[in-house]
Amino acid sequence: MAGNKNMVYFILYIVLITELLIVITERDELMEVEKVIRDKMVTTLALNYQQDVILSIPTKTSDYNIRPDNFHSVVMIPLGVTSDKEKDNSEYFIDIDETSKTKPSDWPNGGISLENSTDNYKLVKEGGNAIFTAKFTQPGTYVFTAFCKVERILPDYLPKNLLEYLEKQVGEEHLHKKSIPELFEVTAKRQGGLKTKAAEFLF
Repeated sequence: MAGNKNMVYFILYIVLITELLIVITERDELMEVEKVIRDKMVTTLALNYQQDVILSIPTKTSDYNIRPDNFHSVVMIPLGVTSDKEKDNSEYFIDIDETSKTKPSDWPNGGISLENSTDNYKLVKEGGNAIFTAKFTQPGTYVFTAFCKVERILPDYLPKNLLEYLEKQVGEEHLHKKSIPELFEVTAKRQGGLKTKAAEFLF
């Protein structure tokens, strides 16, 4: 009887070991699947942060009538940003391009930015975009160059280990983005004098 009892214990022991091995195998397989999913998720996120930032200027050429109360506006749209936070923290810069044959006499040296604007030439943010407003006092065709800088902001909802892994995948060089300079031009013109009809006298 003792031998039969030992055999039963031995069989139960084998069954227990087998079940344990199955659990360990399933756990390892699950962890491997989770690792694959994690790597794919981080890779996809990293590619988004690695993409170039482009400053889109829908109106590349425009005309302006010189009047004391007239301001001209040019909209600039940052493309390739990954969140509203990145848009809010983006910086914009405009200067007269070296190809421009004319330059406003009151244009500030070094150009303008969000922090460095004048009464006649301003850069402001509106709805996540930048708007350049200008009041020209002299006629001419002015060629401007503009670019933006974006600091990548990684998602704060990730655990610390995943966040560090994502930052490594993105690469330090992609955390600070600068767009390729874009050109646009504005042609300022003085309005023509008032046209008067010749006086007509009736006798």
